[in-house]
Amino acid sequence: MTRTALVVTTLVITLGLYDLYAVAVGGVELSVSRFMQNSAFEAPFVTFTVGFICGHIFGYMPPQTRGER
Repeated sequence: MTRTALVVTTLVITLGLYDLYAVAVGGVELSVSRFMQNSAFEAPFVTFTVGFICGHIFGYMPPQTRGER
């Protein structure tokens, strides 16, 4: 696993565990989903930025050829 894959995997797991803890202790109002919903109304740029980053993570990238690096 590359270092980037390890960092992304660790961040996703950490965020998921935090979200589980936040909902269990403080209710849905403290969840990441509720934060994204509220920020979409109050500061749409936050939601746009997250969507933009996800588009780059999951978007199409042409495969490398042998000579590229």
